[in-house]
Amino acid sequence: MTVLFWVIALASFATVAFLTYGALSYFNSRKMVRDRFKTGAPEAMPLIYRGEVNSFKKQFFDWISSLGKYAKDKQEDDSKLRQALIQAGFRHPKGTAIYFGLRFLLALMLPVLYLLANVMNGVLNRGNLLVCFLLAGAGFYIIPYLLRFITRRRQDRIDKALPDVLDMLIVCMEAGLSLQSTINRVSDEVKNISKDLFKELQLTNAELRTGIGREIALKNFGERTGVQNVKALVGLMIQSDRMGASIVQALRTHASFLRVQRSQRAEEQAAKMPVKILFPLLLFIFPAIFVVVLGPAAIQISKSAFFGGH
Repeated sequence: MTVLFWVIALASFATVAFLTYGALSYFNSRKMVRDRFKTGAPEAMPLIYRGEVNSFKKQFFDWISSLGKYAKDKQEDDSKLRQALIQAGFRHPKGTAIYFGLRFLLALMLPVLYLLANVMNGVLNRGNLLVCFLLAGAGFYIIPYLLRFITRRRQDRIDKALPDVLDMLIVCMEAGLSLQSTINRVSDEVKNISKDLFKELQLTNAELRTGIGREIALKNFGERTGVQNVKALVGLMIQSDRMGASIVQALRTHASFLRVQRSQRAEEQAAKMPVKILFPLLLFIFPAIFVVVLGPAAIQISKSAFFGGH
């Protein structure tokens, strides 16, 4: 009981300390910004308004990154993690620190909330300590699984919208536009179809405008998405450009291949349905049928045996 009391006390102290640190950092930053705007000259204002610099979201990310910046691994692992975050759609400059900060915060907050709930209900025993360790481990390891889930969802959305985007690329290039002009035009039109591809094409167009080579910009496009079909498309476009072949014909061939692949995937899922439906059929439907069909007969047999015995 004494050990549990000290665990509750330390967890409560850590929670209050973190909340106090976050509140003080937030109000201190707000005060610094107000003082700077009061003393600054009008000429010092930016030409383009980019939103409130010290918003609550930014303060929250800064606080989370301050928790996770000490837990970052080697630079190689950090680059791999940053690549995984980019493929999931997170491009914050402090993305890796925020990632580790969220893992640390969840590992701390879940046991604290569980202990506070037990204290309020008056239920405290030795089993609570084991549950706290399990919750801390779950909070620490749930973020990587969540990141992989978000990445898979985003890649599926990109894969589904890719054939329609290819049709737009073909139409624009057949109209006589260059590759950079085609990407610029298609990125504006594809916003209502796929926001993920819209952002990726915008980044590719920005790289081409800054002077990055076409081959490098296309490779970066494939690496940012992590979708195998996009990487195959990028490789096909680069190879066609090197060989001097028609990129339009390569795009048309790849678009037809993607549609055939999608239909084959649908047929494969349809073929798997009888096997997948077998287990819920055996577990839920067959027992109910047996109860309905054999239930009255079992009742009659039991009544006959009972009255026959008397």
